Amino acid sequence: MQRVSNFLVKSNRMNFQYLHDLSGKTTGVFIPIKVWNRLKEKYKGLELENALELDQWQKDIIDDRLEKVAKENEKFQDFEKAIEEIENDL
Repeated sequence: MQRVSNFLVKSNRMNFQYLHDLSGKTTGVFIPIKVWNRLKEKYKGLELENALELDQWQKDIIDDRLEKVAKENEKFQDFEKAIEEIENDL
């Protein structure tokens, strides 16, 4: 699980928020949308939003799984509860 730290790093014109896992390891960086848009304008190849589009077969698998979850909800456990149980067993 990731959490956003309250720690902001201020550079010349940007504020970054670092994402950390539960052990404190940095796992990502959040930047404001205005900064992201400026970066996309400056570096035209940076645009990744369309590259992350799923293929139709992947969407079909997800739709199938969501349908099964809706029909058999009692067989599934909340993610946070499952993680808590796993951590308690360690």
